[in-house]
Amino acid sequence: MVPMPNGENQRGSERLPVTLLSGFLGAGKTTLLEKILTDPNHGFRVGVIVNDVGALNIDAALLSTHDVTRKEEQVVAMQNGCICCTLRGDLLEEVARLAEDKRVDYLVIESSGVSEPMQVAETFSEEFAEMSIAAGHGLEDDEENEMSKEQRMRLAKILKAGGLSQVARLDTCVTIVDAVNFMQDFATADFLKDRQSDAPEEDDRNISDLQVDQVEFADVIVINKCDLVPKEDINRIKGAVRNLNPGAKVITAVKSSFDLRGILDTRMFSYEKAALSPGWLRSINEEISPETEEYGIGTFVYRARRPFHPERLWETIKDVFVVIQEEFPDEEEDNPDAADDGDDDGESEGSWEDASDVEMQDPQPQLDKKARLASKMADETFGPLLRSKGFLWLATRPLMFGEWSQAGVMLTISGGDVWRCEMPESEWPQDPKAKMAIKRDFEGKWGDRRQEIVFIGQQMRNGGEARLRKALDSCLLSDKEFKEWERAMASKNPQRILDRLYNDGFEDWLVEVHDHDHDHDHSHAH
Repeated sequence: MVPMPNGENQRGSERLPVTLLSGFLGAGKTTLLEKILTDPNHGFRVGVIVNDVGALNIDAALLSTHDVTRKEEQVVAMQNGCICCTLRGDLLEEVARLAEDKRVDYLVIESSGVSEPMQVAETFSEEFAEMSIAAGHGLEDDEENEMSKEQRMRLAKILKAGGLSQVARLDTCVTIVDAVNFMQDFATADFLKDRQSDAPEEDDRNISDLQVDQVEFADVIVINKCDLVPKEDINRIKGAVRNLNPGAKVITAVKSSFDLRGILDTRMFSYEKAALSPGWLRSINEEISPETEEYGIGTFVYRARRPFHPERLWETIKDVFVVIQEEFPDEEEDNPDAADDGDDDGESEGSWEDASDVEMQDPQPQLDKKARLASKMADETFGPLLRSKGFLWLATRPLMFGEWSQAGVMLTISGGDVWRCEMPESEWPQDPKAKMAIKRDFEGKWGDRRQEIVFIGQQMRNGGEARLRKALDSCLLSDKEFKEWERAMASKNPQRILDRLYNDGFEDWLVEVHDHDHDHDHSHAH
């Protein structure tokens, strides 16, 4: 076993180490689990929590020194009701049992092929302990819960003791990807429910985003089935994963065979590292050189200090992406007695209907996904693009930054938060380093307002970067428009003038209004 690093406390050494294994169905997770259970060289008595015990093709005699459990679907909701703050009740109980009875000294958890590993990893964090204690007291008193009283009490006891972080430590997050399908899953318009008949109807996640989530969060990425694709394809996948997650260890494998010491008891996982590991974030922080290109996959950061014209931006993205936006109930529909302020001079916010583009009025995402995909793949500018993520500034929304997140043909645009220059410093993070980082983003009279989007894709050096920059530059306000924008911002009611200057049909962005005074209207941030 790997010796304890300096600073590891005694309690940490006693906690059950855990490897979390993620990857799509068919990538090779089950084969890898079989190798872990049958390999005598790693020296661990391994506990495995899997989705389907029957899928493991292992002689029962070989399991005598291990512990294999199938987990049932069961969720314990935390008090804030957030989906990313739920505990898998079965997982919680099983890990606690394995840690307590000492039958195994290592645990491997097979994450569902459609799960986001961060959600499972969160349950092992020290920060989760306080929430676990509160959930335990709530569960103990929840007599209307569907669980039996006995099970409820067992789970409540574990939660009240601080949850998983008290008995287990997350050692490594491993994502296994299928070399045959990896690049194709960036060129798909499929949503999860298109591929899985048992996916809940309300599950609106798409395949490209799920793949990116699993790769960006991993400590180790295993590229499997390398015998089934040409070497140049393997190199292209290596380039993609190293740009998506520059800090991850990349392993190539055939039939999930490799040195298991690379994923067991590595002590590689840390929450701080995981939060900062995605390539897009490291590129923005300039921790990696955006000019580098590996195996034909490159990265660059697009930056600009003037806003996008909303209609030109829409015209640029509408045919090459499935644009996903969050919709909020119309306040007037919720309150039919709401009085009109009578002050709009007969004008209303643009919805682009006049341009015969009524899709913005349809439920998102747009229905013709295949047409969008075909259009993107045929487009010289956006076809080679795999991933982009960052922050955008719309001319009609001077208070808030937007969040841009794209994987394959799927592009999600949503509201972020108020620009820091619109907040008093008392509401900024108080950590000195964080404050310095915020101030570094300020430039000129418009503070930290900016475009800052990282692009990862093929052919960047072969004209790809130049084409993307040209397309985005064309969406920026012209010199004349920017002067008009600045005059509007200097007026008593800038939002009303901006709405008249620019047609904005994007969905409204919801923001928590901060307790400070300014003269701007919240028309796009209600």
